[in-house]
Amino acid sequence: MGGFTTGLVAGCLLGVCGTFLLLSLGAAFSVERARVFRLRSLPGTLLSAIVLLCIAAFCHRMAIGKDASMLLLLLAVLVVSKMEGLLNGLIATATAALILVFWFFPPVGTAMIKSSSDRLALALFLIIGTLGSRLLGRQERSAP
Repeated sequence: MGGFTTGLVAGCLLGVCGTFLLLSLGAAFSVERARVFRLRSLPGTLLSAIVLLCIAAFCHRMAIGKDASMLLLLLAVLVVSKMEGLLNGLIATATAALILVFWFFPPVGTAMIKSSSDRLALALFLIIGTLGSRLLGRQERSAP
Protein backbone atom coordinates (compact mmCIF):
# COMPACT_ATOMS: atom_id res chain seq x y z
CA MET A 1 0.00 0.00 0.00
CA GLY A 2 2.90 2.36 0.72
CA GLY A 3 4.18 2.14 -2.86
CA PHE A 4 0.78 3.04 -4.25
CA THR A 5 0.45 6.06 -1.97
CA THR A 6 3.95 7.24 -2.79
CA GLY A 7 3.31 6.90 -6.51
CA LEU A 8 -0.01 8.69 -6.22
CA VAL A 9 1.50 11.60 -4.30
CA ALA A 10 4.50 11.82 -6.65
CA GLY A 11 2.18 11.87 -9.67
CA CYS A 12 0.03 14.51 -8.03
CA LEU A 13 3.09 16.66 -7.28
CA LEU A 14 4.37 16.31 -10.85
CA GLY A 15 0.94 17.20 -12.19
CA VAL A 16 0.77 20.28 -9.99
CA CYS A 17 4.23 21.42 -11.06
CA GLY A 18 3.26 20.91 -14.70
CA THR A 19 0.03 22.84 -14.19
CA PHE A 20 1.97 25.65 -12.50
CA LEU A 21 4.35 25.77 -15.46
CA LEU A 22 1.56 25.66 -18.06
CA LEU A 23 -0.42 28.41 -16.33
CA SER A 24 2.69 30.57 -16.16
CA LEU A 25 3.59 29.99 -19.80
CA GLY A 26 0.02 30.40 -20.98
CA ALA A 27 -0.31 33.70 -19.19
CA ALA A 28 3.10 34.87 -20.41
CA PHE A 29 2.24 34.34 -24.07
CA SER A 30 -1.42 35.31 -24.02
CA VAL A 31 -2.97 38.30 -25.72
CA GLU A 32 -3.78 39.86 -22.35
CA ARG A 33 -0.15 39.64 -21.21
CA ALA A 34 0.31 43.39 -20.92
CA ARG A 35 -2.70 43.68 -18.61
CA VAL A 36 -2.59 40.49 -16.56
CA PHE A 37 0.91 39.06 -16.50
CA ARG A 38 3.20 41.92 -15.76
CA LEU A 39 5.71 42.68 -13.14
CA ARG A 40 4.29 45.79 -11.57
CA SER A 41 7.41 46.69 -9.70
CA LEU A 42 10.69 45.08 -8.81
CA PRO A 43 10.62 46.65 -5.32
CA GLY A 44 7.16 45.13 -4.80
CA THR A 45 8.49 41.70 -5.74
CA LEU A 46 11.46 42.04 -3.41
CA LEU A 47 9.26 43.36 -0.62
CA SER A 48 6.87 40.42 -0.99
CA ALA A 49 9.78 37.96 -0.84
CA ILE A 50 11.10 39.69 2.29
CA VAL A 51 7.64 39.57 3.89
CA LEU A 52 7.37 35.85 3.15
CA LEU A 53 10.79 35.25 4.68
CA CYS A 54 9.85 37.28 7.77
CA ILE A 55 6.61 35.33 8.22
CA ALA A 56 8.49 32.04 7.86
CA ALA A 57 11.25 33.15 10.24
CA PHE A 58 8.64 34.20 12.80
CA CYS A 59 6.84 30.86 12.51
CA HIS A 60 10.12 28.97 12.72
CA ARG A 61 11.36 30.98 15.71
CA MET A 62 8.08 30.67 17.61
CA ALA A 63 7.94 26.92 16.85
CA ILE A 64 4.59 27.23 15.12
CA GLY A 65 3.76 23.99 13.35
CA LYS A 66 4.12 23.48 9.64
CA ASP A 67 0.34 23.43 9.10
CA ALA A 68 -0.23 26.87 10.60
CA SER A 69 2.87 28.16 8.83
CA MET A 70 1.50 26.93 5.50
CA LEU A 71 -1.76 28.75 6.10
CA LEU A 72 0.02 32.00 7.03
CA LEU A 73 2.24 31.77 3.96
CA LEU A 74 -0.76 31.01 1.76
CA LEU A 75 -2.57 34.05 3.13
CA ALA A 76 0.51 36.17 2.37
CA VAL A 77 0.70 34.75 -1.18
CA LEU A 78 -2.95 35.60 -1.82
CA VAL A 79 -2.49 39.14 -0.48
CA VAL A 80 0.56 39.61 -2.72
CA SER A 81 -1.33 38.40 -5.78
CA LYS A 82 -4.28 40.67 -5.00
CA MET A 83 -2.08 43.74 -4.53
CA GLU A 84 0.67 43.12 -7.09
CA GLY A 85 -0.87 40.95 -9.81
CA LEU A 86 -0.47 37.49 -11.30
CA LEU A 87 3.26 37.39 -11.89
CA ASN A 88 4.14 38.53 -8.38
CA GLY A 89 1.60 36.06 -7.00
CA LEU A 90 3.25 33.19 -8.90
CA ILE A 91 6.70 34.33 -7.75
CA ALA A 92 5.41 34.51 -4.17
CA THR A 93 3.90 31.01 -4.50
CA ALA A 94 7.20 29.55 -5.69
CA THR A 95 9.13 31.42 -2.98
CA ALA A 96 6.76 30.23 -0.25
CA ALA A 97 6.96 26.63 -1.52
CA LEU A 98 10.77 26.74 -1.37
CA ILE A 99 10.61 28.20 2.13
CA LEU A 100 8.28 25.38 3.21
CA VAL A 101 10.53 22.71 1.72
CA PHE A 102 13.73 24.00 3.33
CA TRP A 103 12.44 25.18 6.73
CA PHE A 104 9.36 23.17 7.64
CA PHE A 105 9.29 19.75 5.98
CA PRO A 106 11.61 17.12 7.44
CA PRO A 107 14.49 16.67 6.93
CA VAL A 108 14.89 20.40 7.58
CA GLY A 109 17.54 22.16 5.52
CA THR A 110 17.38 19.86 2.50
CA ALA A 111 15.34 19.88 -0.68
CA MET A 112 14.14 16.33 -0.04
CA ILE A 113 10.70 15.60 1.40
CA LYS A 114 10.47 12.12 2.88
CA SER A 115 6.83 11.95 3.95
CA SER A 116 4.19 11.39 1.29
CA SER A 117 1.71 13.44 3.32
CA ASP A 118 4.13 16.38 3.23
CA ARG A 119 4.47 15.99 -0.54
CA LEU A 120 0.70 16.03 -0.87
CA ALA A 121 0.49 19.11 1.38
CA LEU A 122 3.07 20.87 -0.81
CA ALA A 123 1.15 19.90 -3.95
CA LEU A 124 -2.08 21.28 -2.50
CA PHE A 125 -0.26 24.46 -1.43
CA LEU A 126 1.00 24.93 -4.98
CA ILE A 127 -2.45 24.30 -6.44
CA ILE A 128 -4.20 26.74 -4.13
CA GLY A 129 -1.46 29.35 -4.43
CA THR A 130 -1.38 29.14 -8.24
CA LEU A 131 -5.15 29.17 -8.72
CA GLY A 132 -5.58 31.90 -6.11
CA SER A 133 -2.92 34.00 -7.81
CA ARG A 134 -4.60 33.45 -11.15
CA LEU A 135 -8.03 34.43 -9.86
CA LEU A 136 -6.96 37.37 -7.70
CA GLY A 137 -4.25 38.58 -10.05
CA ARG A 138 -6.64 38.86 -13.01
CA GLN A 139 -9.01 41.26 -11.29
CA GLU A 140 -8.33 44.80 -12.35
CA ARG A 141 -8.10 47.53 -9.83
CA SER A 142 -11.10 49.79 -9.87
CA ALA A 143 -10.36 53.37 -10.74
CA PRO A 144 -10.99 55.84 -7.88
